[in-house]
Amino acid sequence: MNDTKIFAYARTAMKNLFHKPATTSYPFEPAQFPERMRGHIEIDAAECISCGLCMRSCPTGAISVDRTAGTWTINRFDCVQCGSCANLCPKKCLSIVPGYTKPDRHKAKETISLPKKAQPAGGAPQKPAMNPEACVYCTLCAKKCPQGAIEVDRGSRIWKLDAPKCVSCGLCASSCPKKAIEMK
Repeated sequence: MNDTKIFAYARTAMKNLFHKPATTSYPFEPAQFPERMRGHIEIDAAECISCGLCMRSCPTGAISVDRTAGTWTINRFDCVQCGSCANLCPKKCLSIVPGYTKPDRHKAKETISLPKKAQPAGGAPQKPAMNPEACVYCTLCAKKCPQGAIEVDRGSRIWKLDAPKCVSCGLCASSCPKKAIEMK
């Protein structure tokens, strides 16, 4: 009985001696990621407008945005790489990059400081302006606004913008079915 085990082991050892290794030499060759790998979230901080849609769409609460401090924070251990934040980002500054994040021993949050936006030539960032002749007061712009900066009263036909709340994302203009809102 022992002889059969030894012969089985010897056959496996000889086979492994004359075949190519099953592993790759990773540091010397680039890693090959599986086709359907989700990857990890990366941000282009220069494009971020701190609208907070990524934070609100994250099912695990792994992302937080602080407009006053100008920071974007992700807890990589809580992120499930679902891509919801990247899909909803109005400026497309979030993307899913194939590959693994650097391993760490402690559960830590990664905080990225967002650069202060330079003022356009006109002085202030673009804000939505509504054309009253084209508007049908459907309230779609108010529903799409991530900051709740737009109020629409259908009965009295009033459209009001709270300019300090507005982050100039342009979602209101892109969601208007009558194209009654322009960014000016």
